[in-house]
Amino acid sequence: MLHKLKFTHIFLVMVVFLAAGCRPVRPLTPTPQSPLAPQAPASSVAAPVVTTPAAEPARAGVESTYTDPQGLYSVPIPTGWTVSAQDGYVLLTDPDELIKVYLMATENTDVAKAIEQAWQQVESEFALEVDQALTIPSGTGIEETIVVTYKTQDADRIVQAEGQLKDGIVYIALYDVQLAGAQKRGAQLSIVSSGFKILAQEKVDLSQAQPLTVTAAITEPLEAFIGKYMAAFGIPGAAVGIVQNGELVYAQGFGMADPATGAPVKPDTRMMIGSTGKSLTTMMMGTLVDDGLMSWDTPAVELYPPFRVKDPELSKTITMRNLVCACTGVPRRDMEWLFNYNTLTPTDTVAALAGFEIYTKFGEAFQYSNQMVATAGYIAGQVAEDSSGDLAGDYARALQSRVLDPIGMISTTLSFAQVQQEGNYAIPHTLNLDQSYEPMSLDLERSLETIGPAGAHWSTLNDMARYMQTQLREGVTPDGTRVISAQNLNVTREPQIAINANTSYGLGWMVTSYHGQPVITHGGNTLGFTSEFTFLPQADLGVIVLTNARASNIFNGSITSKVLELVFEQEPQVEQELDFVLEQIATQVDKLQSKIGAAVDETAVQPFLGSYSSPVLGDAELLLQDGKLLLDVGEFTAELLPYNDPDVQFSGYIQVNAPGQGLTYRLVEDDGGQPQIIFGQGAEEYTFTRR
Repeated sequence: MLHKLKFTHIFLVMVVFLAAGCRPVRPLTPTPQSPLAPQAPASSVAAPVVTTPAAEPARAGVESTYTDPQGLYSVPIPTGWTVSAQDGYVLLTDPDELIKVYLMATENTDVAKAIEQAWQQVESEFALEVDQALTIPSGTGIEETIVVTYKTQDADRIVQAEGQLKDGIVYIALYDVQLAGAQKRGAQLSIVSSGFKILAQEKVDLSQAQPLTVTAAITEPLEAFIGKYMAAFGIPGAAVGIVQNGELVYAQGFGMADPATGAPVKPDTRMMIGSTGKSLTTMMMGTLVDDGLMSWDTPAVELYPPFRVKDPELSKTITMRNLVCACTGVPRRDMEWLFNYNTLTPTDTVAALAGFEIYTKFGEAFQYSNQMVATAGYIAGQVAEDSSGDLAGDYARALQSRVLDPIGMISTTLSFAQVQQEGNYAIPHTLNLDQSYEPMSLDLERSLETIGPAGAHWSTLNDMARYMQTQLREGVTPDGTRVISAQNLNVTREPQIAINANTSYGLGWMVTSYHGQPVITHGGNTLGFTSEFTFLPQADLGVIVLTNARASNIFNGSITSKVLELVFEQEPQVEQELDFVLEQIATQVDKLQSKIGAAVDETAVQPFLGSYSSPVLGDAELLLQDGKLLLDVGEFTAELLPYNDPDVQFSGYIQVNAPGQGLTYRLVEDDGGQPQIIFGQGAEEYTFTRR
């Protein structure tokens, strides 16, 4: 959510963690810091396109900035994209021509009408039926914002529009996107949508502001806020900490660590931190650079000769920095480890990279890969421990000796055995399709062990506070011990590739700003935990939020947003935005439930029962037991119910249980009449064939 919910985004991602890998059902709720917007009529005031050099410092992934000659709006142009002037509007197209974005501004005060006219201007025969039109909370100085989603009758096509009214002009962005384009170039699309700027819009500048000291005047309304929205989102338990001026000034647990026993969450309750642990890995890597054992730009293959990606030339040149920069074009492929975690080893995780399709050119677009970061950690562990051959063990030992012990993070570990033996850990909670939470087996969390350095860490609020203090002191612990040089710590915070118009990825960090205040942040998700870790170096302020709830990112981020709103004395907006989100969640849950059948047609599925295999995801068994259709993949058993979405002509089955709630499956026959199970869609589609 970083610090201001952004509703004008196309892929209103479903609040289910695994949706990141294969789009399950239709988009569910607006999420912070994602992408999208709308357009306008024939009376458009947009002039011919002129592409000018970016006014701001160049960033990897951003090629230039288009500025409307009349000074009405501007938009960043992602690397490789085409910009062309049309009659009254601007068309942006991705290199694969799977994404079309039309931008314009038109004199009008009726936003909905302006959007209708805009579609007719760019596509005279446009006749898609409106699926949903939302009036959403607007930014400062914007009088009205409407986002429209259309029924496409095509599961692989997404069409949306956004219109923003200011001073008698409607600023419009229209999006016509193929699913595969969104999956491959979602970050580039986000650069366009989040970077569409109305130049007359007022800007808040806090670049020189000093935050208020955190006292009861801050924490009392904050606690009221936390209590209200924990109940609204159904969050079982949370731990919240604030570090200011080098000290942990606030640390509090809320709710239940274990509902069965009534054990409360406390600052020393262990929870998994997911991808927030990536920065622990890059800090450890930085200590190796300090010691001269490697450089950031040492090719990975020099340190670990078996290393390969699909492109043979890229295999030779990818460096240790590149493994953690999310900039190589190697995409997120979480299904591969989720479906195989019982048998995968760390060596398998590294080797799997050789088979992953590379979505974009090197340095062209943000592509998040857990396997790439895991590989970096494993290789660094081998370097630190002098190549014992035990990838997981070497990484854990190197992290312990070089980062955790010096900082004093006494409860942070990758060992499930240690966590269970010592107790005092929170029970993970999965998120059902009706958005309710329920306790989940801890064994499912073990799926992350194969990608340990990318996010299988357990920690506590107290430990993460010490880590926050060390980060804010540029590598010096609360006890005065230097863990990493300031120089190499700051390398991890250097922007490497644009995520959107306001945020870049560093090395295990997201680098952004809050009204001019530099911000370093990362969130983390596992199957039953969520974390957010955010600090403002210039303001010497940081916020930590841990929950034992799957995909609670909106809630976690809203706490950080509220803290910043309070300490910088900003007009209150977070609650209004959260109330809007909750309203939309309720509406979308009702829609989703209406598309899920209550029972399986046993006659229809009978021909498909049996054993299947996927070259990537492994073996599976489709079973019918007591009227339930089950797909047993070994690591977990998916319960499937009929799912029919006429808006996109999708008919198949939806998984309703952990760990893949919302994932969709189709039972089909190939050209030879042999049964198949098709899992996922677009660029993220997998096929199981009958064995």
